[in-house]
Amino acid sequence: MNYKANIESGSTGSCHLPTGLPVGSELLAVEFTEDPKDGRRLLHALPIEFQKFAVVSPSDSAVVADPSGKPKRQIEFLTIPAENHQASESQNVAALWVEASTTSKTPMQMMTLQGAQIYWSDKRVAILAAPERFETLRSALIETCWFDAELASLERELASAWPEMQNDAPMAFVFDEKSLPRRKELQRRFQRIVSIRSRMLRLSPHVHSPHIHPSTLASQVAERFRERTRLLHRHEILDGQLEVFEKVYDTCGQRISDFVQSRTGHILEGVIIVLLIVQIVIWGFDFLTSLEPTTVVQ
Repeated sequence: MNYKANIESGSTGSCHLPTGLPVGSELLAVEFTEDPKDGRRLLHALPIEFQKFAVVSPSDSAVVADPSGKPKRQIEFLTIPAENHQASESQNVAALWVEASTTSKTPMQMMTLQGAQIYWSDKRVAILAAPERFETLRSALIETCWFDAELASLERELASAWPEMQNDAPMAFVFDEKSLPRRKELQRRFQRIVSIRSRMLRLSPHVHSPHIHPSTLASQVAERFRERTRLLHRHEILDGQLEVFEKVYDTCGQRISDFVQSRTGHILEGVIIVLLIVQIVIWGFDFLTSLEPTTVVQ
């Protein structure tokens, strides 16, 4: 059977169940929303600090943007009932389906754990397991996939900010009148760094999550996923990079504050000097006009 042709024909965004799968297989497009009561099937609630819910997406939503204008974060989940995960036909279909969404930078990965086999990329996940394990495995993978995608988003955002930071770095040493028009621009960039830091801190307890004892299938899958995607190391690297940005923009903020205060102080000093001069002139004028005319004796 030509599995590859069947898989690639459904890789353009719509959810089409690949052919050659056993009865009971299901393909769901999962997206994340802040409103779990919009009528769509709720699959999983992320930890409360993220305020996101995984819901089943309409099949045509892959090309729709959210209200902010950004593309929706969407992952496709294929569940295949398999009492024996070594079933070669289902394995081939699952592997080819996931591989069709990969690139050279995001290759497909695979894990086998407690009789369940999982293939995944950054856009697709295929689960071969007993049907009673689907919900637990899908919830665990939805959550860890979200953490991976959120961290990847932060990495891209910070990477794009390096040229701006290098251009702004000289103002951390000298800030003068010519630099003043860029004050609001620096403020926006500092706020962007604060936003990245806050999102990183929300991820921290989940990236650095300790091993759970006694372990469950879901906890082992999550731990293995974090190891394979190097979440902990990537988070630490991003934290170190972010410290450089914070140091530069903190120093820029201090230089701006010092310059504005100094300039304000000089303006006040100038105003005081002018007022003193005016006061002296007024006093001198009053003194001269108060003198009695001198009488000339003939």
